[in-house]
Amino acid sequence: MERGTGIVRKYSREISRIENKLAQLEKGNIYELTGAKMDGSLPTNISKLRDEFHELLVKIETNSISDGERLREGMKKAHD
Repeated sequence: MERGTGIVRKYSREISRIENKLAQLEKGNIYELTGAKMDGSLPTNISKLRDEFHELLVKIETNSISDGERLREGMKKAHD
């Protein structure tokens, strides 16, 4: 996804997490197909995606701090 200067850029870490989970599902990385418990079942992956999506929508709606901003603030405090 192209990184703009607005919402997409601000919440890029959250969006990337969702995109990565979708890519894994697209590749068929689910427990039912791979037998690997680390992939998680299809219902579990769908539930996680739904939760991440709703969390992102709430952050956007309330203009909450993004994960990237939280990380930058933590790094700044660690260096001060």
